[in-house]
Amino acid sequence: MVKSNAIELFYLFFQGILLFQTFFLLILYFITKRKDILYYSIFLLLSALYFFLNAPNTFFGLDDNLIFNSTLYLQGNIPLIVITNLFYILFLKVFFAGVYINKTVDKLFSLIFILIPLLIVVFFLLRYLHIDTQPIFYIVNLLAIVVSVFIISRVFWHQLPNTGWVAWGMAFNILGTTLTILMIVLERYGIRNLITVDYPLLFMRVGILADMFFYQVALLKKWHYQEKQLAVEKLQSQLEVEKLRNKISGELHDDIGSTLSGVSMYSYMASTQLHNGEHENLKTTLQTIQQSAGEVVNKLGDVVWSVKPGQDSLQLVFERLEQYGLDMCKAKHIDFKTSILISHFNLPAETRYQLYLFCKEAINNAVKYSEAGLLKLTAKEKGNLLEVSIADNGKGFDAESIKRGNGLNNMQQRANEMRADFTLQSKTDGGCLITLKVKIT
Repeated sequence: MVKSNAIELFYLFFQGILLFQTFFLLILYFITKRKDILYYSIFLLLSALYFFLNAPNTFFGLDDNLIFNSTLYLQGNIPLIVITNLFYILFLKVFFAGVYINKTVDKLFSLIFILIPLLIVVFFLLRYLHIDTQPIFYIVNLLAIVVSVFIISRVFWHQLPNTGWVAWGMAFNILGTTLTILMIVLERYGIRNLITVDYPLLFMRVGILADMFFYQVALLKKWHYQEKQLAVEKLQSQLEVEKLRNKISGELHDDIGSTLSGVSMYSYMASTQLHNGEHENLKTTLQTIQQSAGEVVNKLGDVVWSVKPGQDSLQLVFERLEQYGLDMCKAKHIDFKTSILISHFNLPAETRYQLYLFCKEAINNAVKYSEAGLLKLTAKEKGNLLEVSIADNGKGFDAESIKRGNGLNNMQQRANEMRADFTLQSKTDGGCLITLKVKIT
């Protein structure tokens, strides 16, 4: 049949766009390291090879029948389209992995990744037995269509964010593939015209062209959305830091300010006692001053550490608590052990600060009052919770009747500020277990 100049020009234009887009996305992958971009660029590259192989006259001036009857074409054409569809499905799996949680989808992908390599094996078996391999072409495209339709239905049914554009591209790709299969089937059943005989892959090309366009739009939309999210997160982080600064400022004014006022008062008292020769009372007063000064130094140390850049890791919080526990327990000959089983996640700055002070208070109380031989700090993830416990094997107390002092009240207040669950379990001669459960956001 007579070739169409318009379609021939479109084929050349499309192939140029396809190759340009392939190399552009490969460069983008090396910048972003996003696997969906890598899989999509490989899909486009394999598609380009497939279209080169199926239009040798258009691109290389070679006789179509000569190529179509060659061993290279007969052995490689269908495996190439199978592998091409495999990478398109891999792209879909990775791109949509962060926006759906559905075991059915995961099982569907797992089944597809078993069937596609199996189809290649079946193809070569059919070739060996001299059986028509064309059904493999239909089956692999049908698998890609089924996966695409399933994902499109979930995207529009559940209104998944940042996925609509890709879903539209998939819809055009499905339409193009379906029309291409229809053209091939019509030609095999004797319906011969310009499209069915010479250009059956025209619709597949149009579908891929639309798919490329919508994927580009989706990337731009998604990056724009991520930029806005980063701006929001940066603002939230700044607000958290400001809130923490205000809180620390308040604590400096209330706790350290009152302690320093006490030091000033005791210093005046010590001067009077020295003048009056009250040496025993002077010794007690100086010890009080020394203790108060030590508390101020410790509190200032905690404040400076908490606001110091680079201290935003939860692991560093527990490392500091471990060192604090070892130093405190050493003086009372208490064995201190830790078990920290957490992944690399961060908590808001204020939550980390309150968590640190809570655990420090609990360790301090245990060392002072428990008369224990062993104190253990444990931290682990349980679902969406960070569970922290401080346990000792000391003398314990009746948790129901004990009067709460400043230590327990401070711990309860810090737990409330973290919106965490705080429990205390103890009985006489049964040790004490303090547990804090903080939500991981």
